[in-house]
Amino acid sequence: MTKQTQSVPRELTRRERALSKFEQEQLHRLYLLLGIAGGLVALSLLLGALYTYVYIPNSAVATVNGEKITVSQYQNRVQYERFILEDQYQQIAAERAKVVESNNEQLAGLYEQWANQILQQRQMVDQQTLEVMVGDILIQAEAVKRGISVSEDEVTEQVNRFMASRAGGLTSAAASETVTAQAEASKTAAAWTPTPTLTPTLAPITSTKDVTPTATPFDTPIPGPTPTLNIVAPDILTTQYNNWLNTLSQNVGIDAVTYRQFIRASIFRDKVSKAIGDEAPKLAEQSNSRHILVKTDEDAQKVIQRLKAGEKFADLAKELSEDPGSKDDGGDLGFVVRGRFVKVIDDAVFTQPIGEVKAVKSDFGVHVLEVLAREKRELSPEDYNQSKRTTFDDWLKSMRDKATVQTYWSKEMLPRDKFLTQSPTGAN
Repeated sequence: MTKQTQSVPRELTRRERALSKFEQEQLHRLYLLLGIAGGLVALSLLLGALYTYVYIPNSAVATVNGEKITVSQYQNRVQYERFILEDQYQQIAAERAKVVESNNEQLAGLYEQWANQILQQRQMVDQQTLEVMVGDILIQAEAVKRGISVSEDEVTEQVNRFMASRAGGLTSAAASETVTAQAEASKTAAAWTPTPTLTPTLAPITSTKDVTPTATPFDTPIPGPTPTLNIVAPDILTTQYNNWLNTLSQNVGIDAVTYRQFIRASIFRDKVSKAIGDEAPKLAEQSNSRHILVKTDEDAQKVIQRLKAGEKFADLAKELSEDPGSKDDGGDLGFVVRGRFVKVIDDAVFTQPIGEVKAVKSDFGVHVLEVLAREKRELSPEDYNQSKRTTFDDWLKSMRDKATVQTYWSKEMLPRDKFLTQSPTGAN
């Protein structure tokens, strides 16, 4: 058997050794460059994440007298306001569907009007929410000046009232307040002597362009029969609250702490609004006038000629007026405050000389108008409540004008919006 010879590795030449070292250095450089590139990519991703999830959420969408409203706070509030409106819309749409099945066209039409109002608010809520948050800061600053506070118990009660409403009832505290309020309303109504009912054709035309979102959907009007007072048990309130928090977490992405902050802000607004509104004067200049509404200038001149000939205003109103709301009262519009009528008529009843008869043209026709009296009078409960709301609104506007407010809002700050705005009838 032939003996195998063991091969001995050949020693590398100097040239081969130099080449191997060069290749190793090149490979090392390549690994180093790949490591640097990978590190840069990771750093870029980290910086991007920090920018997206830390810097942007904590950057300012607005500042109010130096106090910052962050993008994160704004997005949470927008998401919440959107969801509340969408929830209300779905409730109204569902109720309308039931009414349509019962062939109640009048009530179905009313539901549709409410649904359309919700959709209008939904379209404007993104920017209006920022104004509400600016107002909340001004309101809470005023609350500090006035010594107004909001306790945790008050927040809990307000939350429970909403939970009770979702369960079709009231909390025990709300039920007690309802009974007291009804008694007070009856007492006030018995003590108040109303003026003649105002004509609907002269009511000022209103707009929904300034609808303001609120953090609490407690007062959404859902028509139906007047229920008996149903006090919801505490365990049901707890269950409702936990379910609601789960709903908010899944659909809005907010927790209980954030939700209670929204409720607290709404209570501060209510308290400051009441405090400022209570400062509104209970007396105001009011005007008493009467009118005969006709179609043309020629018709108005004929009425004026008949008055000059000695015919009675009340008789001509009953005979000729196109206004069903006042003709049976001889055209009498009663004592009213400013702002009750469309502007051209409102201006006339507060500036036209008393006892003088003039023809005033409006979108409704031509009014043969006579001012009977103007004097300071006590406001009716309805007018006083409106005056209190106006007083607060005027105060908030003046504070907004005086404040140093910087806004940095842009569409890029808005959270993603998936809601499809369509009417209950399915029309876009």
